[in-house]
Amino acid sequence: MDTGISKLLRRDYDTEPEWTARGMLPDSGPNCTPPAIMDFPNFMREKSILYTCICIVCTLYFFVMLAIVCDDYLVTSMERLCYTLRMPYDVAGATFLAAATSAPELFVSLISTFITKGDLGIGTIVGSSVFNVLAIAAVCGLLSPAATLDWWPISRDTLWYLIAIAVLFVFVFDSHIKLYEAGIMFGLYFVYLVLLIFDRKIQKKIRKIELELDIMDEDPLVREEDPIKSFREHICDFPTKEDHWCKKIWFYIKYPAEVLLAITTPSARWIFFLTLFVAVLWISVISYMVAWFLTIVGYNFGIPDSIMGLTVLAIGTSVPEVCSSYIVSNKGYGSMAMCNAIGSNTFDIFVCLGLPWIISILIYKQDVVINSSGLAVTTGMLVLTALLLYILFLITKFVLGKFIGAATLIGYIIFLAVSCTLEIIWLKPMCDE
Repeated sequence: MDTGISKLLRRDYDTEPEWTARGMLPDSGPNCTPPAIMDFPNFMREKSILYTCICIVCTLYFFVMLAIVCDDYLVTSMERLCYTLRMPYDVAGATFLAAATSAPELFVSLISTFITKGDLGIGTIVGSSVFNVLAIAAVCGLLSPAATLDWWPISRDTLWYLIAIAVLFVFVFDSHIKLYEAGIMFGLYFVYLVLLIFDRKIQKKIRKIELELDIMDEDPLVREEDPIKSFREHICDFPTKEDHWCKKIWFYIKYPAEVLLAITTPSARWIFFLTLFVAVLWISVISYMVAWFLTIVGYNFGIPDSIMGLTVLAIGTSVPEVCSSYIVSNKGYGSMAMCNAIGSNTFDIFVCLGLPWIISILIYKQDVVINSSGLAVTTGMLVLTALLLYILFLITKFVLGKFIGAATLIGYIIFLAVSCTLEIIWLKPMCDE
């Protein structure tokens, strides 16, 4: 997902003649941008109606698989983790859940850095940040029951997200990322984790809190409502004769995905850490396939990469965050949902950018070159969306409900309209294939 806005933070290909040497693009001059499809494996790059139809059908089924992975494996393993470690919901959402749902961005960033030699990783991270903040709040606010959230975790994670944006701005300002700068970014995430570990003690110094208020006190293995499914229940839970025909059709549509996931992913009733790990692997692979196939669809329809990145691809790569946040919000863990949305962006900047940059500099023995020509605009957009969400929470006294859902949805629509207009104005011609 190499959007025009993300190109403000991308490697400057005009200074890298390797594009021609690698045979990935002809020498088309400095006044064009390589198509985003070049950031993916060399497969189905020819324009074809058949490829387009295959990619659309596969993408829809990938969305179904992502929903199953998040609902049956990721969220259930997170619940067992919270119960076992006596971890508050908001801390779990900002750490384990945020890292798990951001795994696709890290996976894509590593793939684009060392395999396709492109900058899809930056495009993916920057392009999905606004969606994570506004659209997830819209989905949870409009579709989940209203919930009053604690002001502390929202304030804490918003502050750290703003710090991450500021650090990114300072380091990218000179268009070069040095090893120590990438190391600082990666190290700051561990500082963030340490503060989260001592979060409860820090809170006790500042305010009075109920220590057991937001900690899971019911064992997910023995609860009667919404129990964790076993392997047999995943495979053998067939519809009955009394079930509606729509339910039967839907069951058999998703049944191959259910079987595949049940065979490859252990139930959370077993070793839940292993369940969490395998679920993250599935989320990473499926999200990468979604981004790849949607790029092929946009390429065949002639949609500019920038517009695709701001709309379809941003949504596609953020499906894990949406699914997991909606599921945990419906279960009453509103703080976990919003800390996941905000915390995943912090993870994206510190880890999904910092770690690949460190590895790249160590391997290639040179700084990472970034085009920072529009950095102020990009930073401004990220800061404004974060502040908008926090101001809305202040207005509603941290009630996640219909008002915040509607306001963030309108804000996201306005963002898309303004951004797409700027993209069209700034759009460079596409390089010849």
